Amino acid sequence: MKPHTMSPPAKPLPSNVQTNGDAPLPAQPSAQPQAQRIHRLKGGGDIAVNVQTQPAVVVAPESGMAPEASGPLQIDYTSTRVLPHALTRLQRTHGVVRPDRSELSETFKRLRSQVLQRLRANGQSLLAVTSPRATEGKSLTAVNLALAVAAELDRTVLLVDADLSGRGLQTLFGLEGELGLAEQLVRGAPLAELLVNPGLPRFVLLPGGASGGAASAELLGTRAAQQLMQEVKQRYPDRIVIVDLPPLLDTADALSFLPLADTTLLVLEEHTTTLADMESANELLAPFDLLGAVLTRPHPTSKPRASGWWQRLKAARFVR
Repeated sequence: MKPHTMSPPAKPLPSNVQTNGDAPLPAQPSAQPQAQRIHRLKGGGDIAVNVQTQPAVVVAPESGMAPEASGPLQIDYTSTRVLPHALTRLQRTHGVVRPDRSELSETFKRLRSQVLQRLRANGQSLLAVTSPRATEGKSLTAVNLALAVAAELDRTVLLVDADLSGRGLQTLFGLEGELGLAEQLVRGAPLAELLVNPGLPRFVLLPGGASGGAASAELLGTRAAQQLMQEVKQRYPDRIVIVDLPPLLDTADALSFLPLADTTLLVLEEHTTTLADMESANELLAPFDLLGAVLTRPHPTSKPRASGWWQRLKAARFVR
């Protein structure tokens, strides 16, 4: 992979101020994934979240680390492109959370809390999001979870569009045709030239790009992809990386990438996901660490399929 050319800041910054560079770091072996499976998806609401439970682990600061500065984490986007119109375009999409106390926003705050607690307990930071088939709410779940993580005052999030067909997340942000992950993997384009900040603090997007083509599964399984994921995970200790993958059963892309993820969140839709598809997806995920599942379901008082899944999320609640 072509080395990135980002340079560190000329002088130290306070611990709650970062520049946005993504220089390559030495790859480190990832922790051995734990055997976690979905045994039952419980009902009782529009979303059922089954996250494996275990005692929380509190990690003490490493020796020599400076104490955290008070106040929100501040990011100085000196190299990453800031494109506020991308946020404007995203907010036109039904079901995108906003910085308010709506039921939808609170739903994803709860999901964020559950996900971050499990990631911290397991020492993980790279979460893949996938579904058995298309149109099951996978991409909006990934976007909304990323927005909820960025709303935390001491966390940053990198949202990666791993749909190299060009029809993934970048279309929600109005970034069709933008260079991105595909160009980084194909020709080593510098990461700093590909990242986009949509005008939100602590939120960066890596678009899917424009040159994935028919070899997308092969690209996602390359050593270059492995090195890139190690770099983006390790660049900042406060960063959570969320990767929106293509559906498991529609292409081979997700299966090619899953060995690079720390853990996976599976998105299912009650009136779309068949039992056969759910079982097939569970079988494919068996060798990998599975954080849990998000099940989108209709509100009890609404007619089945009378509205989009994003509308039904408004009355969602979680069941362990």
